[in-house]
Amino acid sequence: MRSVLEEGIRKRHFPGAGYAIVKKEGIACGHVGFRQTYGETIKANGHELYDVASLTKVVVTTTLVMQLIDDKKLTLDTPIREIIQAFRHEDVTIEHLLTHTSGLPADIPRAATLKNREDVLERVFAAEIIHPDRPIVYSDIGFILLGLVIEHMLATTLDQAAERRIFKPLGMTKSTFNPDPADAAPTEYREDDIHKGLLKGLVHDEKAYALQGIAGHAGLFTTPHDLGLFIQAILNDTFVLSSKTLDSLFVPRVASDDRTIRAYGWDKPTPFSSAGTDAPFEETILHTGFTGCNMWIDRKNDLGFVLLSNAVHPKRTCNGILPYRQRLADAIRTKEVSDHAH
Repeated sequence: MRSVLEEGIRKRHFPGAGYAIVKKEGIACGHVGFRQTYGETIKANGHELYDVASLTKVVVTTTLVMQLIDDKKLTLDTPIREIIQAFRHEDVTIEHLLTHTSGLPADIPRAATLKNREDVLERVFAAEIIHPDRPIVYSDIGFILLGLVIEHMLATTLDQAAERRIFKPLGMTKSTFNPDPADAAPTEYREDDIHKGLLKGLVHDEKAYALQGIAGHAGLFTTPHDLGLFIQAILNDTFVLSSKTLDSLFVPRVASDDRTIRAYGWDKPTPFSSAGTDAPFEETILHTGFTGCNMWIDRKNDLGFVLLSNAVHPKRTCNGILPYRQRLADAIRTKEVSDHAH
């Protein structure tokens, strides 16, 4: 596995990476390459915090929404407008947003021009239903709305809710929406009217940036070990959800083709996914992040994996990490499943 990662670094497909292989009984972490290559070259040390982009959707937002369902404060059928009055579409529910079947657009156009929270919310609340037949359209807008739902229901900010209800109970002491820049692996060199300079400890996603780094779709900074603790709790059923609700996360809910099958918040594996070619469908969930991150959880084989990278450093056009994900998953699963069989 290390040789696969070192190949990617040698070919300059990504600067470096941290990873964790997770079993019920332990977490094995490692790192390769560099945390920074632009301006100055700094080797990775295994302690850097990575901007995990859309992993925020599953680690934080999906988990908190399902906790609220566990607590009977929400249901999957709760209309968003019942909670967020400024949202105009009466028939869009929690389940629609979790499965990316709301009909809302994927993104806010020209997101790099967004200046502040008011700008973002104005555009979110103005968004039209552009897919009335409700196919799967992966939507950041939907998860921004879920973040607002959580904040409204818990009367606190999303980062404080995550700290109190996820990070602290699971021992995820490094996870934060407000990292010390000195601890963070930098992402892109951004140069526009909103920000000029290397994004270091500042969220890469432009919408989350305008939301001051705290959003339902992106904004989390964390380490492979912390996400390993998150996965390990799921494998051991010591997670921050009831067993029944945790099981519900593994159930496929909607499919658009053999490449896109959604559970609540999470993806399900396909032959083309980052969870590898032979991931057991029923017992595996996964997700990826734009900055170069991915994670998967395979309950059948008592196995999980996290890869965190700043593959968009120093420019998103440099990102070449995608072809390595399946190779890594296949290498890990082949070794671990073979060892288990013997």
